[in-house]
This record gives sequence, structure tokens and C-alpha cells, in this order.
Amino acid sequence: MLPLLLCSLIALAVVVERLLWGPSRKRVIPKALEDEMRRLMAAGKYDELIGLCRGDKSPLARIILAVCRNAGRPRSEVLDIVQVTGKREALELQRYLSILGTIAAISPLLGLLGTVFGMIETFTVIESAGVGNAGALAGGISEALLTTAAGLTIAIPTLVFYRYFLQKTRKLVVEMETLAAEVLDTLVLAERSQVTGVVAPLGR
Repeated sequence: MLPLLLCSLIALAVVVERLLWGPSRKRVIPKALEDEMRRLMAAGKYDELIGLCRGDKSPLARIILAVCRNAGRPRSEVLDIVQVTGKREALELQRYLSILGTIAAISPLLGLLGTVFGMIETFTVIESAGVGNAGALAGGISEALLTTAAGLTIAIPTLVFYRYFLQKTRKLVVEMETLAAEVLDTLVLAERSQVTGVVAPLGR
């Protein structure tokens, strides 16, 4: 039961950390940054856009900055860079989630292992002392099965939180990549129209 207790404490700590300080849209895609970014693009102030992203520490700013720095490359190459940058940001956003996934996977196995050992011990007692007390036998089996129940009790909510946090980060990454593609398309159109201030590549 000690390994299961340890798993439950670690899972609880990770869930609390992710709920309190984990990625949220406010932290990952700040509304103020998004609005200012759109305003600067509409005004054709791309150098200011670069400065804005350099001064912001959010994941969105880093992805947009990667677009601006590679604006002179073919669109497909820039999109590849966006995906690579997005994956790098996703790794940071998904920090500690692998711990939750591991605990969700091993907790039932640890519980089952405890049950197996408990059953072995019970049948060893039966072999040496015989079936003299059916109540004691049932109690031994019941105690052995408790570890399986404990393992499942830990694994089920841990898995639910793991899937929730994973889906949340994936959604944020997709949204960032969509905004990055929007910025790229705006830069491409501006370059084709020879708008003043668009230099390819930007911000090197």
C-alpha cells in the first residue's frame, strides 16, 4: 500500500500544480497581446510587431516571433518552423503530465500486485493451518482485494485529469499555430504588395 500512497500523493501534487499554475489561455495567448498584434498588422507596423513579441514572454509571442524572423522563406518552410516551435512550446505546457500518465498506468498494476501477494499469503496460511475459520479466510481475501480497489481509485481520477490537461494544452497549441499562420499570410500579402517596412527576413 505504501507505493500506492506515494503515487496518490504525487498525482495530487501534480494536479494541484497544474490547476493553479498550469497553462491557461490567459497565460499562453494573452488577450492584450492578441489584440495589439492584430492592430499592428492592420496598420502594417511589422517592426513594432517584432518589438512587441520580443518584449512579451508568452508562448504565443515566441511563435509569432519565429514567423517574423523567417518571413522571407517559402510559406511551407515557415509553417514547418511554426510546427517545430509549437512542439517545443507544447513540451513546456505539458510539463509533469507524463508523471500523471505513468501513475494512471501503474497504479492498477501495483494494486493487482498487492492483491496477488495477499492471496499468496492467504493460501499459504490455508495450506499450513487448514480451512478452520471461514471468516478469517474471507477477511484475508477481502484485505488482499483492497489493494486492487485502491489502485483503481487512484488511477481513474488521475487518468481523467491527465486527459483533461493534455487536451487543454493541445487546444492551446493549435490555436497558437492558427494565429501564427494568420500572421504569416498577412506578411506574405504585405510583401507582395510591397508595403513599406516589410523586410524579409524580419527581425534578424
